[in-house]
Amino acid sequence: MIKITLITSTVFIGLSLGACDMKKSETSQAPDFLVGDMVRVQYDGISDDLLTGGLGIKGLQSSIPPTFKNADIPTPAELRTYAIYSNYRALNDTTTSGGFGRITGPNVGNKNDQGKIAGIEYLSFMKLTPNHQNVTLMVQIPDNFNRKEPCLITGPSSGSRGIYGAIGTVGEWALKKGCAIAYTDKGTGTGFHYLTSGKVFDLQGQLIDAVTAGDRSSFTVPLTSELKDYNEKYPNRVAIQHAHSGLNDEKNWGQYVLASIKFAFFVMNKEFSENKNQFTPENTLVISSSISQGGHSSLLAAEQDKTGLIDAVVVAEPNIPLPKNNNFVIQMGDQEPLTNHSINIYDYSTLLNLYQPCAVLSEDVLNAPFGVAGNPAAKKILIAHCSMLKERGLLTADSLETQIEQSVSKIREMGILDETRALGPINVAINLWATIAVNYSNAYGYFSVMDNLCGLSYAKLNTTGQAVVQSKAEMAATFSQSGGIAPVSGLVFAPTELKLPIDYALCFRDLMTGKNEQALRVQQGIKETYHTANLHGKPTIIVHGQSDALIHVNHSSRAYLGLNKLIEGDNSNLHYYEISNAHHFDAFNALAGFNSRYIPLHHYLLSSLDLMYDHMTQNTSLPDSQVVWTTPRAFDDNGNLEDLSEKHLPIILPSPIMSQIKVEQGMIKIPVK
Repeated sequence: MIKITLITSTVFIGLSLGACDMKKSETSQAPDFLVGDMVRVQYDGISDDLLTGGLGIKGLQSSIPPTFKNADIPTPAELRTYAIYSNYRALNDTTTSGGFGRITGPNVGNKNDQGKIAGIEYLSFMKLTPNHQNVTLMVQIPDNFNRKEPCLITGPSSGSRGIYGAIGTVGEWALKKGCAIAYTDKGTGTGFHYLTSGKVFDLQGQLIDAVTAGDRSSFTVPLTSELKDYNEKYPNRVAIQHAHSGLNDEKNWGQYVLASIKFAFFVMNKEFSENKNQFTPENTLVISSSISQGGHSSLLAAEQDKTGLIDAVVVAEPNIPLPKNNNFVIQMGDQEPLTNHSINIYDYSTLLNLYQPCAVLSEDVLNAPFGVAGNPAAKKILIAHCSMLKERGLLTADSLETQIEQSVSKIREMGILDETRALGPINVAINLWATIAVNYSNAYGYFSVMDNLCGLSYAKLNTTGQAVVQSKAEMAATFSQSGGIAPVSGLVFAPTELKLPIDYALCFRDLMTGKNEQALRVQQGIKETYHTANLHGKPTIIVHGQSDALIHVNHSSRAYLGLNKLIEGDNSNLHYYEISNAHHFDAFNALAGFNSRYIPLHHYLLSSLDLMYDHMTQNTSLPDSQVVWTTPRAFDDNGNLEDLSEKHLPIILPSPIMSQIKVEQGMIKIPVK
């Protein structure tokens, strides 16, 4: 049985950026940053549940997604179940041979063999200021919540994902452990505004009219005469909250994590009001966690935590915007020390957007997964791209072979490891770098959807390239299908200026390297997101895949380790575990070619959470920083790939010797095997 309660007592009063640092005694009052209604749902763990949306492990593993009874008007429960399904599968290899259901998964270590977990879920919007955008918060409290030894984990969504984006990662660990978990979508998520149709999304993902939505909308472009004119000139465009909020909201992501913690304490004390002693930061273990941009957010929250809300941090594959610092270098084995570290994701993304389509033609990458060795048509397009780089003066070589070599060199010069090269073909195939370039340039530069930055907008295109209206069913499914970024659900890049693809790429690159007004806006916006790397001595674990081809280790976790040691010195309590043969998207490991090359990083996030939990509750020691050398799965004599097992996943060593990562005299030393 499922019980739904609508609570209409939340009233927005106003909150400054620093006010999320709550006083430790203020845990039973509704935070004054909440907006509108709260939704409380009680899940029985049978028909529906906190962790799997009622699907259980079999439903999550099914290639057939959940359905809507009425595709035009799906119910909140249907949208939620589909969203959990989409996010779980987007971030995990859900194949049995890849370890799902055996090594990881909702059923592993769960009394319920389908992985379902009963409990309470709260949803609410928040604002930082009256003129700010809505941000979604969610708290889940499992029925097995340990009131005597309470714990709370943060789960800000990775990437631009919606509120259910972290359920299949840290949510799974927390709920099975009996911890409450505090989520936030960071003001990204499925804040889509269909400008011509006049539709936006509410708290639970249902389409509502933009004109009457008010604070019930996750994101609405101001309904001005300028927008009306824009719609007439460029019909059927779509504004996306992460790109078009006009706030560069990434700089506030740490504040949203802190707010989610405060909301969680309020919810826990509301649910267990009969407790003699209320839950407070003093008596509750709080671990700030998540992956990718969620990890970035939780680290930022720990840096900004002024009142001791957060006890410890465990994050995986975090994107970490950092200022340049020449006081340390990174050396891998006996290679030349790297000084060109701490490059922002927008910087290297726009470079890779130019050069990786040519670099993937190198002989050692042609046969990688999604490589073009057996695809003459795709190979022809990439060869033409190499020629275009030469015509634009970005390469100097006349021969294709040398153009490829120069492209590879351009990428290496940026401190990007060769361990990531085999992932280049899929990054090119899914248009990864263009997707990041368009979304983040708009966000960093505070641009509006009406700016049509570099001549691109978002829309559904017909066969002749015209922007057309999406069906109501397509729009309605976006909450469940979207990762908070386009292309998705039929939306693609929609040109407002006709250019060659390389000229769009050059425009977005110029925003990083140029000196015009738009470029300076983007560059300033990037600086606003920088971390301090001062964790105030909090016990912290960062775990990262050495082959991560999206968030490159030299520009994120390795560099953060170096800056943290400079800032905190002997007070640093940061531990860094770098995992060989692990990359950013574990879900790719379900595919042929990836499954025999890579192991799941998710396993080591869970191991790191276990290590930190034991450290905080039993005072066990945390292992020193180290490289964990894993072993990919092998084929037997009959050509069958073996199942993933513990032999492929060595433990994080308590006392590493040969594998220890050292920070000595301004040098981060990464061992090689």
